[in-house]
Amino acid sequence: MEDKKSLGIYIHIPFCKSRCIYCDFTSCVGDERAKEKYCSYLQKEICLAAQKYSKDYTVDTLYFGGGTPSLLSEKNFCDIVKCVKDNFDCRLKEFSVEVNPCTANKQKFNAFTKCGVTRISIGVQSFNDNLLKMLGRAHDCACAKEAVKLAKSYGFEVSVDCMTGLPGQSAEDIKDFIDVAEGLNVDHISVYMLSVEEGTKLQKLIEEGVLVAKTDDEVADLYDVACKALREKDFQRYEISNFCKNGKVSLHNMRYWLRKDYLGLGLAAHSLIMNSRWQNPDTFEEYYKSLDGGKLPQNDIINLDINEQEEEYIMLALRLKEGIDIKKYNEIFGSDFKKEYRYALLKDAKYLDISDERVAIKDEYLSVMNSLIVDFLK
Repeated sequence: MEDKKSLGIYIHIPFCKSRCIYCDFTSCVGDERAKEKYCSYLQKEICLAAQKYSKDYTVDTLYFGGGTPSLLSEKNFCDIVKCVKDNFDCRLKEFSVEVNPCTANKQKFNAFTKCGVTRISIGVQSFNDNLLKMLGRAHDCACAKEAVKLAKSYGFEVSVDCMTGLPGQSAEDIKDFIDVAEGLNVDHISVYMLSVEEGTKLQKLIEEGVLVAKTDDEVADLYDVACKALREKDFQRYEISNFCKNGKVSLHNMRYWLRKDYLGLGLAAHSLIMNSRWQNPDTFEEYYKSLDGGKLPQNDIINLDINEQEEEYIMLALRLKEGIDIKKYNEIFGSDFKKEYRYALLKDAKYLDISDERVAIKDEYLSVMNSLIVDFLK
């Protein structure tokens, strides 16, 4: 029998304790009854999805994101994990859960250990109490530190998020974040540049003059400060926003950048299977209605043509430190990358590391990544 292909499963938990001012994700503040109902429907979706995909795939990464997955009761969390393992052929190399610092406790981490979680991603964002208060985060610096220490004491790999470009944020704030995180012995740091999204409370506060947004150049400068500080602490960049020690990359997130198949389950979750992309409904009503009808809640399935596949491959690969694997590209698409994109390679030569094996953006030019990628789009 032919070996099964590998699959990553992402499970979206849309509930939060409170809504941060910058957030435009599909999330809400739900009561226990709403969470119970959602978890029961998630298990319906898992069972339906398994009927369609389990015979062809082995699941090697599992990721609970949100929202705040750690808001679920231990029973609900373990029931969902059991449902996945009962219905899919799971041979997990990595099992990640996103955790809000104020939900981290021994009871929660005991349940995670019991379910086989290996990696915790903690939404710290900042170790500056004033910035955390401004963002509307439910935790303070002391709470975040305790959450990291507790997760490390359980033996989990620990990743923390750092947000740059915040109103009122300084270069010293960034350096302090990295000093504190390194002192806590975290394995992985994700650095995200703040984006002011339409319709968020942050946008309203900026428009009203309550907060002052940083310019694009100021945001890029703070990102550069973070990169330099991380290098000095021996964190290696492997993707534009992600840095780790000792090779502790996020295996699940690498699936996205390498265009490997992944299945998104839950409200508004995205999927890529065999060059088809889709998103689940982003309202509870539509999501529940589809499952009540015995159908997978898959909206707007897009079957990518060969040009779209090439563009995605290039856009995603150029986010990675390793860049584009030329041999692999040529094998997948039956073409000659260097010949096909000779004009872009010539035009952008000073910004790129070009060898016989790979093409990658030089570290110092990551801030202009988007303008470089445009040159490779047909």
